[in-house]
Amino acid sequence: MKRLSLALLMLLFLSGCNTLPHRFSNEEVIDLQNKNNIEATTALVNTLKAKGFTTRKISPTQFLVRYNEHDFLMEPKIVEDGLSRILVSRLFKIKEEYQESPELFVLIIALNRHLNFAKFSMLPENRAGQVQTAITFVDETIQILEIQQFLIWMDDSLNKIKTMVPPEALHMLENETN
Repeated sequence: MKRLSLALLMLLFLSGCNTLPHRFSNEEVIDLQNKNNIEATTALVNTLKAKGFTTRKISPTQFLVRYNEHDFLMEPKIVEDGLSRILVSRLFKIKEEYQESPELFVLIIALNRHLNFAKFSMLPENRAGQVQTAITFVDETIQILEIQQFLIWMDDSLNKIKTMVPPEALHMLENETN
């Protein structure tokens, strides 16, 4: 009886392991092995575009992806046999009359102090605020689904931040008053 119970337990354990989804099972994988950052950018743009994403290359190593009416700037940083990443940024244009506002800098310092999912900063001449984080991956391969889920997560996170920020601060941004 003990052997039968042990055999059933092992069978359940092994069959359970087989039902776990494998990272590469039936998912479109973008292979960035043996590619430099320029080649990786081209591969990402072409593959995402072929899968229905709206993309636009803006430099040899940077491209925009349009998601939920927002542009996300992406820049791959490939490290052979290491931890590669795609830097993902979203810009928030600052209304001209607020570009030198001390409240804006206080807000950015507070966001960096209290939130740790991204870096908040100002671009030169204070024309825009930037939120930057990264998708990390190993083996120089990434699934399209991972990129899509990351964009959903980042967009949702930024929408939640809007509820935490005083309405006066949102009025300093163009097109972000809702």
